[in-house]
Amino acid sequence: MPWKETGLPDDYLQNDQRRIALCDFVTRVCADAIRSKHMHQSLQGGGGWKAPKGGAFNINAPGQEILPRTSAVVVEDAIELRFTTVLPAAGRTILGAEAHRILAIQLVDLVERSLLHKNLNQSKLRAHVVSMERQSDLRAHVVSHGFLAFVANGSILPRASGSSAAPMEKAISFQSPLEMQVEFQLSDGSTIAGMAIPRGITLLTGGGFHGKSTLLKALEMGIYNHIPGDGRELVVTDPTAVKIRAEDGRRVMCTDISPFISNLPGGRQTAAFDTEDASGSTSMAANIQEALEAGCKTLLIDEDTSATNLLVRDERMRRLVYAEPIDPLISKAKALYREHAVSTIIVIGGLGDWLSVADNVLLMDEYVPRYATTRAHQVVKELHSTVLESAPYGTLPTRRMQLSLSGLRTPYAVRKQFIALKPEQQDVVQDPSQAEAGIDLSCVEQIVEIGQTRLLAALLGVVHRLTGTQRQVFHVFAISP
Repeated sequence: MPWKETGLPDDYLQNDQRRIALCDFVTRVCADAIRSKHMHQSLQGGGGWKAPKGGAFNINAPGQEILPRTSAVVVEDAIELRFTTVLPAAGRTILGAEAHRILAIQLVDLVERSLLHKNLNQSKLRAHVVSMERQSDLRAHVVSHGFLAFVANGSILPRASGSSAAPMEKAISFQSPLEMQVEFQLSDGSTIAGMAIPRGITLLTGGGFHGKSTLLKALEMGIYNHIPGDGRELVVTDPTAVKIRAEDGRRVMCTDISPFISNLPGGRQTAAFDTEDASGSTSMAANIQEALEAGCKTLLIDEDTSATNLLVRDERMRRLVYAEPIDPLISKAKALYREHAVSTIIVIGGLGDWLSVADNVLLMDEYVPRYATTRAHQVVKELHSTVLESAPYGTLPTRRMQLSLSGLRTPYAVRKQFIALKPEQQDVVQDPSQAEAGIDLSCVEQIVEIGQTRLLAALLGVVHRLTGTQRQVFHVFAISP
């Protein structure tokens, strides 16, 4: 639709942040209209080949995050709304009346509801755009002042349930400990107070179910901007932050895990490590190295989803087991920060040795953060435990990956956490264990929508189209749109 015909204010085109927020809002309006009008439902004609089918509208429904989208885009002097619909038919017979209803009535209504400014909730649209700008502005201030993350006072961090990203009702709002409270003045003149986490090594500790992992999860999602009312609108994190975890059984290809693992039995090399079935420790070491290779400057780690033997090795085990090929992260964390400016935020509930290397300690007490750095240092002095620091950290990978896609169809996302890589010959009987061959992203916890997975699949498809066999992946990504 031509921009002038929408009636949308021109100031929404002022910068990229406003454009992204506008397109995100338009997509949400369209998705809500499709659901509320039941336009996502196909014709109900019973079973059988000749029964009526089709008629459903579909658009990628957004979650709690405001993301750059292709479902709505501003191009030159127009705005495009992109969705799909299935034309109705019964067998090979076109259902003309239903097609008219879909194309001449429902389609027009959907476009007018979504794109005409007079039909939109204008105050909500403005709030959506303003919120997006403020979050991006806050993140820029936090990073430029040398902090890793910021949680504004009054934020709601707990989610409704494990399957819902919506905020929990009647949850305790966040309040920064005074020792870590910082105020930022944003470009719009407003001032925001909250907890700022400095660079270095920060421990989040406390009793079980007191909010440690909830805080880390909020920081993990702080790389994104959130919709108004989410509760985490003013929770921002270094945009390079990556959640790290163990991933038993994953494939590792030509990855340098030597900073953590070396001197394996049989003389197996770890500077270019390969395996089809990684253990907890090797998978976590590979995940750390891959994140650093991609430019990560903040590691986010939860003890609950980590390989304990890669996190810590206490003095008793050092005395008992001499031939240990693993240098745990606790011995590397300070060197990693000192040599490569990579910080760590880690949830610890039972590995007290980590207090010895922590620069800052936060103790969660019934979802209330307490500054516990001074007390933690006292505990370390009272209960001495030797932590062997291993320096230097070791090498950071600088690979140029080769990805073979020969003999495969173009990769595609079948769900948010899986990219299918199926053979060209679909009629060939295959081993049932290979029926869903592909890339499992279930442990990449910062993927929030299937649209992101579709983008990853599309980028892999670029590799396939450019060469048909192999190409250096980094080079392809550098030239991909």
